[in-house]
Amino acid sequence: MPLQELLVEELKDLLDAEKQLVRALPKLAKTASDAELAGLFRDHLEQTKGHVGRLEQAFEILGARPKSKPCLGMKGLVEEGRDVAQEDLEGELLDSAILGAARKVEHYEMAGYENACSIARMLGNSQAEELLQQTLDEERTTDQKLADVSKRLLQQVMAEQGAAPEEESETGGRRALRGAEKQARPQPVRRASSSRRSQPAARSRAKFRTSASSAAGRSSGALSKITTDHEEIRRWAEERGGKPAAVKGTGGKGDIGMIRIDFPGYSGGESLQPISWDEWFQKFEDSNLALVYQERTATGQKSNFNKLVSREEVHPRKRAA
Repeated sequence: MPLQELLVEELKDLLDAEKQLVRALPKLAKTASDAELAGLFRDHLEQTKGHVGRLEQAFEILGARPKSKPCLGMKGLVEEGRDVAQEDLEGELLDSAILGAARKVEHYEMAGYENACSIARMLGNSQAEELLQQTLDEERTTDQKLADVSKRLLQQVMAEQGAAPEEESETGGRRALRGAEKQARPQPVRRASSSRRSQPAARSRAKFRTSASSAAGRSSGALSKITTDHEEIRRWAEERGGKPAAVKGTGGKGDIGMIRIDFPGYSGGESLQPISWDEWFQKFEDSNLALVYQERTATGQKSNFNKLVSREEVHPRKRAA
């Protein structure tokens, strides 16, 4: 396939992805309770309409008819966002879950536009490259804004549940985290007895887990936990029939792509492909992720809610005084 035809195929995929977002963003804005987050979704909706227009211009520059083809990767991400919005969550926790789904969409789009820009550059088509680069820059800016809101919401959730991350010096905290990551990469983490577990490892585990209890006078509700422990994640998932999976079309050579936990009956299951737990945890560590999850819903039912976030989001580096 000639390189220009490859670029046209990439643009068809991106065009369908953007059109799916035009339909999805109004629903996300309506579901979000945080005013800043809802505003970001509304602003990005207008940007996304502009992205569609730029793609149509790029087609014209390439002498091709603006035509989309089904983008299965985006379909799976949009369906995941729809499922998250229907979870038995509320307030900052629901907003945080929606925001996580939105950031996955942004990263998927950024990867697509980066590839399209590279092909246009290789073709020497500066007009098409400039159009695509403008959209890529806007996607990066939107992702950063979402990241800022995500950090604020996660900190609010943790503070309300009375389980803020342990105060620790930046040097000590980072040393403990690196030690835990180094141990996790060669082989799956094995749970040690309390007498054998080192204090640095225990501190690292404590930093990323909220063991929240309801406040005085407050009825028991849906509380979230945060963890990087492999056995804890696998235990939680398998109790619900969850299996390790990757989103189809998001990987590349030597990369399995974006990881997920696939549950029975999940509406976006067709967009996922099964992988092993070893592969899942390798990507989990390489991407420096943590899992936000929920044991029970507010009504006491077993919950499947989960969200993969950056460890930096749940435990940002402590600024020097």
